[in-house]
Amino acid sequence: MDYVSTRGSARPVNFRSVVLSGMASDGGLYVPDSLPRFDSEQISSWSWLPFDELAYCVISPFVGGEIVSPVLRKMLKDCYRCFDHRAVAPLQQIGPNEWVLQLHHGPTQASKDFAAQLQARLVAHFLSPDDRAVIIGATNGDTGLAAIEAFREASNVSVVALYPRDGVPADRLSSLVASSSHHDQLIEVDGSFDDCQTLVSKVLRAWPVADVLPISFNSTNWVGVLAQIVFFFHSALQLGGGVRPVGFSIPGASFAEIYACFIAQKMGLAINQVIVSTNTNDALHRFINQNNYSTREVSRSLSPSMDFSLFSNLERFIWELYDHDGSTVQHLMAAFEDSGKLSIGNKQWLEARMLFDSYSVADAQVREELITLYKEAGTAVDPQTATGALAGRLHRRSMVCPIVTLAQLAPSKSSQLLAELNMWSGELAKSRTLSVDHVELSKGDIDGLSRFLRGL
Repeated sequence: MDYVSTRGSARPVNFRSVVLSGMASDGGLYVPDSLPRFDSEQISSWSWLPFDELAYCVISPFVGGEIVSPVLRKMLKDCYRCFDHRAVAPLQQIGPNEWVLQLHHGPTQASKDFAAQLQARLVAHFLSPDDRAVIIGATNGDTGLAAIEAFREASNVSVVALYPRDGVPADRLSSLVASSSHHDQLIEVDGSFDDCQTLVSKVLRAWPVADVLPISFNSTNWVGVLAQIVFFFHSALQLGGGVRPVGFSIPGASFAEIYACFIAQKMGLAINQVIVSTNTNDALHRFINQNNYSTREVSRSLSPSMDFSLFSNLERFIWELYDHDGSTVQHLMAAFEDSGKLSIGNKQWLEARMLFDSYSVADAQVREELITLYKEAGTAVDPQTATGALAGRLHRRSMVCPIVTLAQLAPSKSSQLLAELNMWSGELAKSRTLSVDHVELSKGDIDGLSRFLRGL
């Protein structure tokens, strides 16, 4: 299978090149030039498969024969061995035909483990012993922690994680610091998570170290999407053998899972609804409902992993809406990078509206939903999952079809909040005391980041 850039001018590459990449040479994101498609009979035949074998069926067409079948099967089995639930991603019922897909049973208790564990094994497979690589990305805690954990044993790989000074909860930052080793580097940015992502994108487009491979640990790397397509096949097979239509409510903590759901539907999975649930930082909600996407100042909420407004994978979705027209995507994204604002054509927006619903959930609603789920379903969830569960309950199109909310974080990551059911306190952020030799950057200091990387 060949991979092309969303911006149209980079040459097609193979799966190996995509794995060992940050971005395409023209600044776009790699996407498969065509998608595998399965009929309902083929999908339903996977109902009895364990998670790793299902992952093989879904992922192997994208690999294009570059990893022989026994090796890929072993790789996927190894990926999920470190998850602490026999089902890997169990479903929990929270109401009539309402379910939560628990994606937090990996080593760092976040859905990011699925992509990070797969990426680490793919990079190890394709990277020669003489090569050096930097796994670089932006994090508000969970993505960077998953990358550090996954690449812990890779001697020729360094993890560089940029995080916003005031955008990471103290307990998650402490976990990030505690997990890092001598070949990992944390870079504190005096700005937002969006600023961190922008810095990473700029440095990947003009990589300053010739003899070191830059690889993104964010879902700008296609592996970040690929690992998550499996979620939707797994859920649908558990709830209806892959034949019964299923709806999904996806908290907007990244666009990767939303885009992965869209890809699963295009591959033949019976998905009847996708609800994008956001908190008060509602950039995706405004895009879907008003065709008005823009970056803006973010506010702090009960679900800090969703406190940003820059969604890289939206570019891949726009490429699909414009029938793979790279030149149009290039024009749209260049205008967005200049102005911070984006609107698409009316035809494309109406198509997006047919595919997605969305709902913005306020913190007061999240607190109420946390209490409701605990009292009425005996279930403790984190605020991010509560956001998705409420949006799913209020905006599902069918009571007959199951609605599944993606639970991307373990409740224990919000244990203090769940105990107190209180708003996020600024005092907690002030109380952190860390002893880590980290780099500090201002939000626009691309030259400083380049100098640091050359010194690794």
